[in-house]
Amino acid sequence: MDQTIQISNVNKKYGNKEILKNISFEAKKGRVTAFLGPNGAGKSTTLRILLGLDSADSGTALIDGKKYSKWHEPLTKIGASFDGVGSPNDRTVYQHLKIISVSNGIPKKRIAEVMEITGITHKASATVGSLSLGEGQRLGIAAALIGDPQFLIFDEPTVGLDPNERVRIREYIHAM
Repeated sequence: MDQTIQISNVNKKYGNKEILKNISFEAKKGRVTAFLGPNGAGKSTTLRILLGLDSADSGTALIDGKKYSKWHEPLTKIGASFDGVGSPNDRTVYQHLKIISVSNGIPKKRIAEVMEITGITHKASATVGSLSLGEGQRLGIAAALIGDPQFLIFDEPTVGLDPNERVRIREYIHAM
């Protein structure tokens, strides 16, 4: 396996607006890779293309040499968190994580582990709709971690977190 994320010559337009032009980079396993830029620069679009949530007009986006859609049980390889939890508001935190774990063949014991890691254990029976911005962000991170993935893809993971939680999440990521 390549043990890398490779974005090669990715281009994307929405209508006449060029969002991405010949974007290329490589992110290697065991390293934190980040891209910076102003709002609207195409950072989220690049990640969405990598995860198959959007398509490139040209170029490739591969994880260990394969498109995301080609991975069997991808959450055990790649964990991702974007803004929003992606769950109905009346579902509980525990139910949300259980659906993700069961649908990906991940042992249920991992639910408690990721809730502990992200500091949301006390919210297990709370509905997703009742969570604060920071709690929702931590749930998204828990969902990304549930498969104990080799790669983590985060889009602004510390937005909405208080300073202590930002430090905690950064320390966890660096310790991986």
